[in-house]
Amino acid sequence: MLIRAFALLVLLQVYATTIFAQPPELSGVVTANGDATASRFFAGASRNNGERYALEFNFDEAIDIDVKIDIEVSHQGSSGNIFLLILWNDTFFMRDQLGAYQPWNLQLDTLSPAISEAALTDSYTIKIADDLAFGPIGVSGVTLKIYAAYNSIKNPGDLIYTGNPLSVVINTRQTSENCAKALYSDFPAPSSVDSVHRYYNFSWQNDPFLCTNVYGDVPQEISSKVRAGLQFTTQKLGLLAPFNGFLLNFNLNNKDEYISAVCETFAKPNEPKALCIRDTPPLNYGRAGGGAGHEGIFNGGGSENSINAYYEQSVFWQEAGYSSEEAMREWYAKEIAKVSVHEFFHAHQQTLMWYFEDKKQFGIPISLSDNIASYRNANKQHDKVFYTPRWIEEGFAEFAAHFLMQQYDPSGPERKNIITMLDLLLYGIEVSTSRGDVISLGDYEYETEIDLVNSENNPTGIPRNIRGVFDLGEWAAIYLWNKDPKNLQGILVDYWKNWGEQENAHPRQGWKYSFEKTFGLSIEDFYVEFDAFMKKPRDEILAILKTNEQVSTATFTPASR
Repeated sequence: MLIRAFALLVLLQVYATTIFAQPPELSGVVTANGDATASRFFAGASRNNGERYALEFNFDEAIDIDVKIDIEVSHQGSSGNIFLLILWNDTFFMRDQLGAYQPWNLQLDTLSPAISEAALTDSYTIKIADDLAFGPIGVSGVTLKIYAAYNSIKNPGDLIYTGNPLSVVINTRQTSENCAKALYSDFPAPSSVDSVHRYYNFSWQNDPFLCTNVYGDVPQEISSKVRAGLQFTTQKLGLLAPFNGFLLNFNLNNKDEYISAVCETFAKPNEPKALCIRDTPPLNYGRAGGGAGHEGIFNGGGSENSINAYYEQSVFWQEAGYSSEEAMREWYAKEIAKVSVHEFFHAHQQTLMWYFEDKKQFGIPISLSDNIASYRNANKQHDKVFYTPRWIEEGFAEFAAHFLMQQYDPSGPERKNIITMLDLLLYGIEVSTSRGDVISLGDYEYETEIDLVNSENNPTGIPRNIRGVFDLGEWAAIYLWNKDPKNLQGILVDYWKNWGEQENAHPRQGWKYSFEKTFGLSIEDFYVEFDAFMKKPRDEILAILKTNEQVSTATFTPASR
């Protein structure tokens, strides 16, 4: 337990002068009564005694965590209380005066100080951890969010605190036995079979792991954000199968090493590694993809995500309206982290589709394993729904990525990005409608119909210019959540969890019946309802978008093994 682990932190020391390099400043300093304040908060974690601060640390890495408060002049010379809080998963813990961390219920009248009646000078410095390795004491695979606050007897009813925390990622133990390596070369013998599914048990089921495998020159700013985002996401959604995420700069020196690792990790039946390496496209363009498909679920799920736009696009910061190249790079770093969560969600989707909770087994439809050609036309394109409609697959993943990144960092750009994409979507719909091309969500179920409307074969002769499966699909999810708060559970977990049971009862139609069971209406009726909603004025559409506060406080039940 975190409480027990942090009870070991008897190393907490308080000083009235700075004894280390000043850590980074935290933004969003606020007061409980809404008054302006000149107080400033600084916090950082380092592996080298404050010489350089970082966001992410290995399982057994000894680190320091430092907090410094610059007290505003009007409070100097008085006494007050210093408060320290840590958010772990969804629970706040407050440091008490005995050095232990106790759960806090978010009620100010129950908040206890770490230091009471402190003499408030010009600054207060607090060392929370001193050369402490968190993993060995039971704290790993987590993002710790650290807040500080104080009050003064000059205004005892007020509280000055950090609105934005210091986030510290403590990674799980990652070894060569787990990461970037095949666990199976093929499916084991099925445990049981029925008329629709083959069911399997895998050796990793009781201990799935998360790996982020970095190749090439990837700035720590990006790798830290990606790892932190994925750690947070698995804490919220659950992890039913191993996941190997590959993060790469495709200008790396040894491209063969990377391709070899990917081909081994994502092995498929009857596909020798040499054949995979031969058929892998060259590493000279952006990559983003993820999943836990029926062919390779025996090795869990995974993703690829390249970071090269961080360098290539940021040089155009002025044209894009950013204040500096650094500001645009910061946006791209957050966007790359969001994309990594999006790709993880694809693995989450498919893992839940295959998993039968009552059996504690993974079931793969026989039609997928033995007759994949029946889902495709002569050009090997999907001419019918494969797994689930594309707008659900991509739209729910985009919704989940924005939702989870908003929960992780409410100050991030997610809500603004959703609104920007809505404006582009509405413009595209308006242009298409003006030439008689009536857009429906139902146009985005499978490959051949999507290719039709997005090409010159569109009945109007002009391709559509919207991201239908992503943006229209995400707004379908936003609409469902607004329609019924319980639908958040359906979007993130239950639709996917219901899929296997419904597929077994209705082969090749599980997606349709799962939608109706989860959301309470047929998918055909939903198309009519949602298409009518998207014809409303922009302000009415935008009115259903949750605020950052509503997103940050929303709850759902994660998947369970």
